[in-house]
Amino acid sequence: MGKLIRWVGRTFNSKDNRCSEEEHCLELVRLMLDDESTEDDNAYVLRHIDGCYRCYDNFDVENAIREVVKQKSNNLKIPHEVVSEIREKIEVH
Repeated sequence: MGKLIRWVGRTFNSKDNRCSEEEHCLELVRLMLDDESTEDDNAYVLRHIDGCYRCYDNFDVENAIREVVKQKSNNLKIPHEVVSEIREKIEVH
């Protein structure tokens, strides 16, 4: 527990807590949450967010947003025509 507290202290007290891998990691996080990433990408993300609070926070926010959208959209009644139109557009691409 002491290591965690020291790490959080260093992270938040740092003048520049930016991550040079943040954009790349966020892109992989989004792919991972969409089940479109490779096993190597998943391993990289999990390893990276284990040591980078900023990227862990990005992962947490992305995951939370997706969970809220899933919960809110589960009860929606979507007309069959709309579903068919969306499927057609997806199949074209």
